[in-house]
Amino acid sequence: MWDTSTRLLQLLALLQRPRCRTSDELAHELGVTTRTVRRDVARLRTLGYPVRSAGGHGGGYELEAGAALPPLTLDAPEAVAAALALQGLADGTAVRPVETSNALDKIRRILPDHVAPAVDAVINHAGLVDLGQPVGPHGPSSATETVTLLLRACRLRRRVICRYEKHTGEQSDQLIEPRHLVHTLGRWYLFAYSLKSNAWRTFRVDRIADASITASAARPRADPADDLDEYVAVGLRTSMQRVRGVVRVMAPIEDVARWVSPAWGTVSAESDGTAVVAAGADSYVAMAKWLLLLDAPLVVVDPPELLVAFGEVAAEASRVR
Repeated sequence: MWDTSTRLLQLLALLQRPRCRTSDELAHELGVTTRTVRRDVARLRTLGYPVRSAGGHGGGYELEAGAALPPLTLDAPEAVAAALALQGLADGTAVRPVETSNALDKIRRILPDHVAPAVDAVINHAGLVDLGQPVGPHGPSSATETVTLLLRACRLRRRVICRYEKHTGEQSDQLIEPRHLVHTLGRWYLFAYSLKSNAWRTFRVDRIADASITASAARPRADPADDLDEYVAVGLRTSMQRVRGVVRVMAPIEDVARWVSPAWGTVSAESDGTAVVAAGADSYVAMAKWLLLLDAPLVVVDPPELLVAFGEVAAEASRVR
């Protein structure tokens, strides 16, 4: 049997869920009698929480919107999800970093001992990099359970065994030493040392399956860079930009910059009415096609292969009937 204060917090957590619950349901969840439930509801009301009684067959209770925030009761996955969201806001521009940092600190202070390490792992081993919005088909998002497991492995410095699917669909068993997670382009990426290839690698977390933490400790290894977020971002940009080119766009930089994602290139002002785009893509033809979406006159600066690609795109368009 829980003590009264613990039971009240658990009851409050149940009442925060988005539907009315009967006395019988609450009693079953808490392992007490309906009389105890009614007594605990009265205690919550005395403490200032607006618990509303619902009429109808069986009756029930629900928590109304009040003037003050009730204490939050979070399990480990919920705490990690909240910390990840706040971490993303702190690294972005949606709100002031000091506000999200304070919120993270408050969540961290009120968490029980068995949940707090999961949030510590988010703070110390997860980062966010702005490479723009993802384009093209977008696969399933990473399960919070997988992200939580990998963060725990980072914190514990333990090896992980898992199954990994390459972009070709080929699957392989992996033994890795997770080091850091980065969220960018709408996905989670794991930076880890691969015991299979004996090298640092970046893995897409949504392609990781059947992951489990082993009892084997990860070997102490020197990080390849001081800033692992930027190191992973550079690697992703390089893999996405297999060819590169430079063009002069006859349009103001403010009209051009919003169309060029940081993952694909950079834009600089040349004059009041022109901008220079240095970018990359999978191929010169692909690059030519998306540069045409700028809907402005272009001059190819480099390389000649990009100018040839524009000719191929024009020839392809001329065959349209």
